[in-house]
Amino acid sequence: MRAFVAPLMAGISILAATPALAQSTASAPAADEQPEGLQDIVVTAQRREENLQKVPVAVTAVTNAQLNDLRITSIRNLSVIAPGLQINTQGRQTVPTVNIRGISSGSTIVAVDPKVGIYVDGVYIGRVVGSVFEVAELDRVEVLRGPQGTLFGRNATGGALSLVTASPTGEFGVRGSVSYGNYDAKRAKISLDLPQFGPFSVKLSYLHDDIRGDVRNLIGGQSFDISAAVPKFGKVTAAKRLGGRNVDGALLSVRGDFGAVTADYRFDYTDSRSVGRVQQSYGVLPADSLGRVIAPIIALQPLYGGITNISTKPLDAVANASSVDHIKTQGHSLTLKVEATDWLSLKSITSYRQLDQSPSSFDLAASGGLLFSRAQLLGLLTGNPAAITNPANRPGPNDHFFSLFNVYENHQKQWSQETQASINTDAFNLIAGVFYFHEQNPTTNFLASLASFTNNVFTPISPVPPITRLSTDNDAWAAYAQGTWHVTDSFDLTGGLRYSLDDRRTNIFQLSGAQAGALGVGKFRATFDRINWAGIATWRPTEQITAYAKVSTAYVSGGIYAGASFDPEDLTAYELGLKTKLFDNRLRANFSLYQNDYKDLQTQIFQNGVSIIANAGKARIKGAEAEIEFVPVRGLTISGNMAYTDFKYKQYFLGGVDVASIARPPFVSKWTGRASIGYSGGDFGNGAHPIVRLDANYRSKVQLGPLAVLDTNGQRAAVDQFNAAKGYWLLDGRIGIADLPVSGGTIGISAFGANLLDKDYTGYGANIAQLVRGVERGRTYGVEVGFKF
Repeated sequence: MRAFVAPLMAGISILAATPALAQSTASAPAADEQPEGLQDIVVTAQRREENLQKVPVAVTAVTNAQLNDLRITSIRNLSVIAPGLQINTQGRQTVPTVNIRGISSGSTIVAVDPKVGIYVDGVYIGRVVGSVFEVAELDRVEVLRGPQGTLFGRNATGGALSLVTASPTGEFGVRGSVSYGNYDAKRAKISLDLPQFGPFSVKLSYLHDDIRGDVRNLIGGQSFDISAAVPKFGKVTAAKRLGGRNVDGALLSVRGDFGAVTADYRFDYTDSRSVGRVQQSYGVLPADSLGRVIAPIIALQPLYGGITNISTKPLDAVANASSVDHIKTQGHSLTLKVEATDWLSLKSITSYRQLDQSPSSFDLAASGGLLFSRAQLLGLLTGNPAAITNPANRPGPNDHFFSLFNVYENHQKQWSQETQASINTDAFNLIAGVFYFHEQNPTTNFLASLASFTNNVFTPISPVPPITRLSTDNDAWAAYAQGTWHVTDSFDLTGGLRYSLDDRRTNIFQLSGAQAGALGVGKFRATFDRINWAGIATWRPTEQITAYAKVSTAYVSGGIYAGASFDPEDLTAYELGLKTKLFDNRLRANFSLYQNDYKDLQTQIFQNGVSIIANAGKARIKGAEAEIEFVPVRGLTISGNMAYTDFKYKQYFLGGVDVASIARPPFVSKWTGRASIGYSGGDFGNGAHPIVRLDANYRSKVQLGPLAVLDTNGQRAAVDQFNAAKGYWLLDGRIGIADLPVSGGTIGISAFGANLLDKDYTGYGANIAQLVRGVERGRTYGVEVGFKF
């Protein structure tokens, strides 16, 4: 790790920011009312409340006021808050790719567990699909970087995102905001606190957020009939515009305070309708068997008036067969806390969550504009060129051909129970617990390669229906303990153990040929267990400095895909960290160095028309991170973060061949960073004051596909030059006036903007017969009015 000290020290000098400077528009304190230095932040990174600067974990925390100013209500826009955290959507806006320290989590396949744990009020979210739910009132967000295998458990090798919702205050109050922006963007958010009655306090929150799609769909409004294959799906209709969303979210929080016992009930609900981002193509993958089939079809499109969606520049209009993706999520949780004695506390977290995703299509392969008749396709596949050129077989305007056509329906229910006991004394701290998780997840997936539609009706070319219907039934058990011995006033030793057991059952009723490893229909079962551990040495030479060294392990559960099981993914991690508070708490500077060694790394690719999940081999990731926040004068905050990630495959087996030399981790930037400056000015005399903030975010280039694109001779293909998205800077800002007094409260008004320089950048890519690119939205701006009474 010595080789990374120099990059770390170089990166420290490049201030790239944390958002801790942010303030809520309606109630940001004026400069002369703010404290001289930075405020302490309390986190629960070790499942108990601790000062951010004292905890030996690489964690970033953002408070309610900061989240409001950054307009963060879900994990969709969390990338701004922590070094090395990158979040994109996989075309579908409801499926995030979460990347921490080079490890990506985001498979839509129910057999594959996430690698970054997502928690809401301590409740584990089992599936990536639908995890972009809106939380109307967040109290804080914590980003834990690095494996969290001991206290948070399986499926957190990259780290964890912990969302904590706001608790009732017990005093009457109303706060909220409304905004309007370009693309007809409308957003309204309101929270109501009711006065405490007896031992109970209640908070009600609601959020509405919608924005029009930014790209016109040239086949928008066309309906594609797949009822012959999946009767209950019927027809799916392509959206007229791509990239839009319309979301409603609600939150009910109830607290019962019974002295030594407190009970917190949470109910959250999200109703989301969204359309995937625009998909366009750089060109065909020449060595891919599916790519070789569609290459002549694409070449013939000028004769038929078809649309290829091929361009190296962002297109104003494309032909994508993507429909509205409608997802409803809801969750219930009950957290009981018992302060049994002054040194012993108990906690119970009981939860139930449900996800329902209606059938929807997404044009992942960007082939929605191709015209080619079924007769021509059969002629192409059988080597009969006369069938292709026969005028009688010429495609009509609704004789669509798709290299891949996908319609997906998903339902998930999960139950979990966690019970903890905590002991806190002057000599030691101990937390121990047991955990149980159960989920049921029936899905129906229409996944057709070389899909032919005659007059917009699916006309199969194979007797095998391109449908996978299955149901998963998973159980997970765990027991854990972690203790800290305060050896001296300045030195701690921490050790932790966790035993995990996974029992995974899959009942396959019907299986598509587009999935590898197929063993046919039937019932399949696999069990996995692991013991993970962590060891930490913490030294605090002064009240202002915390240094730590940590070694830990973690794992991602194995699973069953298309009837074939794959193994768990294992990780051993090494980390050095330093946290400092200097200059009377005006400067907070935190640094970390790490190395992660993976074995049995789980990978997913789509190759030759088949989806493949396998344990590829081994990988090594080294990196460095820095977070700096500085208050030179009252009201002015300058802050920054940076992350350096060096990811190398040591082995990557695909079909028995080690392809590590051409394997590249997708969506991993070597450098990321953020630089911010914010100012909350002096009082105008009536309590009102100005606020200004400017943020610059950087992300270096990322690979779109997991492998280099080769030609039929095994050499780098010309299209491979586009297999990496170039790096970019994004500039965001806000300016306004806060705390304007009105009867009984205050209001604030501000103008905001994101991607102010209107940068063209790629948020997602895939190698599916073609090299496909998902283009993100350009400049957005608007006006927001906040209020508090």
